Amino acid sequence: MASSVLTIIAILACAFSFVDANPNRKICVVKGGQSKDIDDAPAILHAFKECGQHGKVLFNPQTYYVNSVMNVSWLKDVDIDIHGTLEWSTNITYWLNNSMQVGYQNQSTAFIIGGDNVRINAFGTGTFNGNGDDWYKWIRQQENTSNYPGRPHALTLSRLTNSAIHGLRFLRSQMWTMSIIHSHNLVLDSIFINNTANTDGADTIYSSHVVFNNWTVYNGDDSISLKANSTDITIRNCKFRNGLGIAIGSIGQYNDQFETIERVSVNNIDYENTLHAFYVKTWTDDQNGYPPNGGGGGLGYLSGVEVTNLNATGLRGAAFAVSQCTRFSGAPGVGNCTNSQFQIKNVAIKNLSGTTKSTRVASLQCSAVAPCSNITIADVDLRLANSTLASDYLCGNLINPMGFTCTGDVCVGGSATGEC
Repeated sequence: MASSVLTIIAILACAFSFVDANPNRKICVVKGGQSKDIDDAPAILHAFKECGQHGKVLFNPQTYYVNSVMNVSWLKDVDIDIHGTLEWSTNITYWLNNSMQVGYQNQSTAFIIGGDNVRINAFGTGTFNGNGDDWYKWIRQQENTSNYPGRPHALTLSRLTNSAIHGLRFLRSQMWTMSIIHSHNLVLDSIFINNTANTDGADTIYSSHVVFNNWTVYNGDDSISLKANSTDITIRNCKFRNGLGIAIGSIGQYNDQFETIERVSVNNIDYENTLHAFYVKTWTDDQNGYPPNGGGGGLGYLSGVEVTNLNATGLRGAAFAVSQCTRFSGAPGVGNCTNSQFQIKNVAIKNLSGTTKSTRVASLQCSAVAPCSNITIADVDLRLANSTLASDYLCGNLINPMGFTCTGDVCVGGSATGEC
């Protein structure tokens, strides 16, 4: 798998060079109103309409105020240069009533980009500012604080193919920062995310051949999450801070639907104060409610995962965790925690070193109906503050562990974050 991933990266790097092969293409410069009271979304949409196919859209080094939804899902062979900041309004009532459907888990979004051969260059300074502090304060006052209906993602890449994004910064995203759905052959390079609350960095859904390279993510939820039918995903050379780590799932949320996650390569990751390095979360076989905060009964499998060369500072929980009893706060009660039909197999984690606050290297709460199999954990050197080696490998319903020996029984109970 490693050689094929490198081939994909090389092909994409050549195909999506940011050198303009057509210097005569039409250029549309977005002219902002220079005031929070003026919605710049119409001007932005006009620029995309004029130059979104075989042209270039240019954002100057200024602030553009976005007060309404934007959908540019028909782009083709376009360069998008972002030198300034796009700042979203804090009119929470508007966004709850007008955000656009993502197409999964009843999630919604403020901005959709789609099409083919789209090249976005933000030069390390171009910024999407979601003004999320207002959202974080507001959501804490609601009875339902998880996946609140209408609360928008900052950006959704929907049916985007053969494309690249480089050097884009995200500040205070409203909810998930980037959702990627029905998209294929993407390079997402040198992305910076700084959110202070429980917002995901990026989520892939029904997508393939996506490369996350050189990301830095400060957040409180999943650093990067791979959900239903995510295949051939590469995560490399990244720094994750304060969140939950790299997540698989949640998955198995839709009753009787068969979903897979296959061929995942993770390499050269640096963690600081994350809960896990890598964890898997599936719903049980009992359907309780409906997405986004309910569900269960899904089918399928996770297979072909290679996670290597990891360095951690101050992990807060088990480095590698599996929970097949996902339960969100406020969701209906989940039943049998060992009856999931979603299987986890052929996962290898190697070369993990650093410091941890937990004695648990692994907490593997697998299904009795579809046990985890062929799980490798090797070359681990995780140490506590007193320099003693973390040495607990807690297991349940695990077949053929490789590179380690189970040292005890795992906790069995509902969780949305990998452990009871």
